[in-house]
Amino acid sequence: MDRTNSRIAQSYGYAVCFIAVVAMLFAVKQVVDAAFDLSDPIRAEGGGFGRMGGPLTNFEVYKVSVRRQMAMRMYSGPMPVGAAPSPAPPDTITDAEMRRLYDAEREAAIGNSRFRASRSLVSNLLLLVIAGILFGIHWRWLRQRDSLPASA
Repeated sequence: MDRTNSRIAQSYGYAVCFIAVVAMLFAVKQVVDAAFDLSDPIRAEGGGFGRMGGPLTNFEVYKVSVRRQMAMRMYSGPMPVGAAPSPAPPDTITDAEMRRLYDAEREAAIGNSRFRASRSLVSNLLLLVIAGILFGIHWRWLRQRDSLPASA
């Protein structure tokens, strides 16, 4: 009976060590991802697109994209038979207003991305530390068990 209990305890110890190593590998990958996201938050996760759908990496591209979307909304929906499309409406948003919207969206996207990356970095570093402690405790316990003389 003692031999069976010894095998169960040993299996438990090695299983905890194995799981801790796997958890550390996943946590290291997530820490690296979070570090990259913090280094360039505008390109993190969301691909650098704002709420209006325009890319936030460049103002000129953002402006063209938003104006294109506005035109698409204008022409979406059913058109009566025989009706010719109306001419494009004049731009209702000035470049200064568009720049203000772009800056606000960009700052919001950067803030959100930094928050998510910081939260991921902290939680995965904590997971890494806890998994390392669990591994160390169980590995030391297994080494001590193996060094004890077997009782008959």
